[in-house]
Amino acid sequence: MRLARALDGGVLAIQGPPGTGKTVTGARMIAELVAAGAKVGVTAVSHQVIRNLLSKTKDHWTQTRGGDLPRFVHKNKSEEKGPDWLEVTDSNEEAVEAAAAGAVTGGTAWLWARDEADSILDYLFIDEAGQMSLAHVLAASRAARNLILLGDPRQLQQPQRGAHPEGAEVSALSHLLGARDTIPPHLGLFLETTWRLAPSICAFTSELYYEGRLAAHPDVSRQSVLASGDFGGTGLIFVPVEHQRNQSRSDEEVEVVGSLLDRLVESTDGWIDARGETRSLGLADVLIVAPYNAQVAALAAALPSGARVGTVDKFQGQEAAVVIYSMTSSSASDAPRGMDFLFDPHRLNVATSRARCLCILVASPAVFRPDCKTPKQMRFANGLCRFLELARTVQV
Repeated sequence: MRLARALDGGVLAIQGPPGTGKTVTGARMIAELVAAGAKVGVTAVSHQVIRNLLSKTKDHWTQTRGGDLPRFVHKNKSEEKGPDWLEVTDSNEEAVEAAAAGAVTGGTAWLWARDEADSILDYLFIDEAGQMSLAHVLAASRAARNLILLGDPRQLQQPQRGAHPEGAEVSALSHLLGARDTIPPHLGLFLETTWRLAPSICAFTSELYYEGRLAAHPDVSRQSVLASGDFGGTGLIFVPVEHQRNQSRSDEEVEVVGSLLDRLVESTDGWIDARGETRSLGLADVLIVAPYNAQVAALAAALPSGARVGTVDKFQGQEAAVVIYSMTSSSASDAPRGMDFLFDPHRLNVATSRARCLCILVASPAVFRPDCKTPKQMRFANGLCRFLELARTVQV
């Protein structure tokens, strides 16, 4: 808050690794700035992200200030009606007028790049700035005197469409970080405490992706799956499944994932959360992730109704007590989109960092023996091989 208030025609970048609460941090900042009389806008690459930040801002205001809410407006063409506290409009003119009048207004970069939006805001918050291209951020930036960038370039990037001059297609936060994994103090803030990852999972995530700067909050050491044997406690688990010539679908892994899910839901005594409370472990407490749509479809067809199954992209920003990640391809050479996709450190980071207690990797042992051709491929393979070094191997 001190840094935000001190901005005078500048940029504050905040890198938030998994579970560090970057959206909550942004919501608190917005509420405090609005209470101080500032005009604040919100943007992101999707309306869902915009709505989420507006919602958390409303929640923080209600919890800490009570009384009358500020006015909230979302420029969105969707015909879906918003909650009572939120005005939804499909008119750019109405949204700009609301923002100029002091309403907390959300809209995509297209809203803030309009001529009539020029200089109407004191602050523009860009959520998931690790996904929004520098070109779009610059276009939207004309609307505000100060920019707050929230995001994490070490997680998934937004697929880029269209043509930009070289360098402008990268995300705004990636532009600031350059070749670094974490943002240095002279360029912005690094949120260094995760309230999600158990210490054993955090150690892997921090070492591989955040230069050792990420630490688990003491409360998450309470988190644990209550079971005797191989799947109790916390940490990384590797479940080997032998198969050959599988590309984007592995029926062998589908069968093992089904067995694991049954075992977790039916044979555990629940799990303990960060508050120390014991909770049941149901289908909603397990994320089942795969890199390819064909494997996701096969898993969804084989698993019970209500199982949470999806690609890495679908589950970015979500969390669960347990994550099961099906690597699918029999080897790096079998991967249909190549090793660079299957071993992408951004994807592995997102997939493994959804887990509060256990992260279970289901894969063919041959995946860990890639034939690397370049230094980049060696770096990519390093993450997966480090997982294997730190994990306990369990035969199913």
